[in-house]
Amino acid sequence: MEHRVDPRLALRFGLYEVDLLQGILSRQGVRLKIQEQPFRILALLLQRSGEIVTREELRQLLWPHGTHVNFDGSLNAALKKLRAAIQDDAENPRFIETVPRQGYRFLAPVHSVSGTASPASPSTNVSPETSEESFEVRMRLHPEFTPERAAELYRERKKAERAARWIDFSLLSCAIVFGSWLLFFIVYPVPRPSVQRMTRITNAGGIDEWGGIVSDGTRIFFLERDGGHWNLMQTSVEGGNAEKMPAPFENTRLFALSPDHSQFLIGQFTRRDDEMPLWLWPVQGGEPRRMGEAIGHEPAWSPDGTQIIYVRGRSLYTIHPDGTQLRELAHGPGLPHFPAWSSDGETIRFSMDKREDGTQAVWEMAADGSRLHPILASGRQPASQSAGQWTADGRYFLFSGCENYDCNLWGIREAWNWLRRSHLDPVQLTHGPDSLHVAIPSQTGSRVFAFSFRSNRELQKIEPQSHRAESLILNANAEIASVSPDGHLALYTDRPDGSLWRSSVDGSQRLRLTKPPLVASAPHWRAPRLLAPDLFPLRGRRRLARGPSRGPRGRRRRLVARRNANRRQHARKKDAAQIWYLLVQIKH
Repeated sequence: MEHRVDPRLALRFGLYEVDLLQGILSRQGVRLKIQEQPFRILALLLQRSGEIVTREELRQLLWPHGTHVNFDGSLNAALKKLRAAIQDDAENPRFIETVPRQGYRFLAPVHSVSGTASPASPSTNVSPETSEESFEVRMRLHPEFTPERAAELYRERKKAERAARWIDFSLLSCAIVFGSWLLFFIVYPVPRPSVQRMTRITNAGGIDEWGGIVSDGTRIFFLERDGGHWNLMQTSVEGGNAEKMPAPFENTRLFALSPDHSQFLIGQFTRRDDEMPLWLWPVQGGEPRRMGEAIGHEPAWSPDGTQIIYVRGRSLYTIHPDGTQLRELAHGPGLPHFPAWSSDGETIRFSMDKREDGTQAVWEMAADGSRLHPILASGRQPASQSAGQWTADGRYFLFSGCENYDCNLWGIREAWNWLRRSHLDPVQLTHGPDSLHVAIPSQTGSRVFAFSFRSNRELQKIEPQSHRAESLILNANAEIASVSPDGHLALYTDRPDGSLWRSSVDGSQRLRLTKPPLVASAPHWRAPRLLAPDLFPLRGRRRLARGPSRGPRGRRRRLVARRNANRRQHARKKDAAQIWYLLVQIKH
């Protein structure tokens, strides 16, 4: 690469050019490598071409006063490097002559050059015979060019070079760090959470899932059905026998525990579906206190304990614990359920009925009721989502996700990890065989409490008059069954795809009547027709379906989507709800 010299501070001798301003030595336009001390010696010799420069002058130029160095050895080494750069020989010098016991002298003519060749370009030849006159001409043409000025410019150039090298090093370091982060970000994502262990906590037979689960970290509170009323029960989070808990009302539902663990949020009810007045009840016992005019269900505390949100009809309301500042926060397009606050109190999520098939979706809004929207787009798994809660650290949102008849625990990562790639899609944490509902993360650790349903299906035929039960041997996955009026055939829906089947009561002669995506629900008989009151596709618009069926006498029956409550004989099943805790491993 050709180097263009500065015409103000550029000298030429032989085939070499020297840019004193930038500290560059070149030969026929090709830049040569030369160190700082050899170049400074060359600059001084060129400025005093034809004159003797003593070793003492060179020492003062290269090493300031007070510098301790092996002067003779270092100077000889620098001169040796300079001669090597300009291809000079100390025995037969062409440029630098050694004057014994005096110093050194530059022999070759020195010219002042410009960046472009021109006949009018000023050129001054310097020879040993005319050195004084030539030097005076150079000083007159360039009065600013002195040895001190040249040394100063040289130091500035070196400083600029060091700054440039530091910038290059910094950019290279940043590129290496960014590349390493990108590789680590792509190759080593945040591990997905997983359930390590499931442990059964309760063994009671009358647990009512509708009552929910509340925990203070050491105990679990839930409802147990006892004939025509409900008992408030408690047990250890480690499991064991459940004990009846004294309650202020005959039917008391415990909804939540205040963030400071001082008060229970309870409701008084007569029937499950009724909206109930809300009360605050001291944890240590005592009389409950009515919470203003609040009437509804499924209330939840804000993280700071200053507000309570609850459901009434299609609306969500907030109220202060002292019963003041009651206001409607949002009105949704469906029936809301299970509202929950984020750990920072900025976001509220809740389940909402969304389709004719009865499935739900988790919706989200800001704490002031704005930005209401579902968190998952329509059509994404799971098809139905409900009963969600944030983990204690706020990194994951856990909810119950259902496909057809089976519900499992799902999680969505909330916090973004800048060091590692995060999965923002829902992650299925359990895969059966139990159906899990109402997952409540513990306040510390990685435990999650949930209702687990493991169906014990015992299909029975009950005579309406004698109430005598007779077991029917059908498929173990039969969900709901109905026996024909003549007692020979049984009609039932099969899990998990919800298809409709017909068979003899002893389980033989099985015939599939529908296939997915149609899902049948609550089938029953009406002579001479076979009726399925709810028959709908898994996704999309509800429709009626017809299908043939032949009885034992060969008569043709038609499948129609209608309702009929006149059942003379029927079959049933029993589901046992229990509370389990799940040890969920969450890596950050």
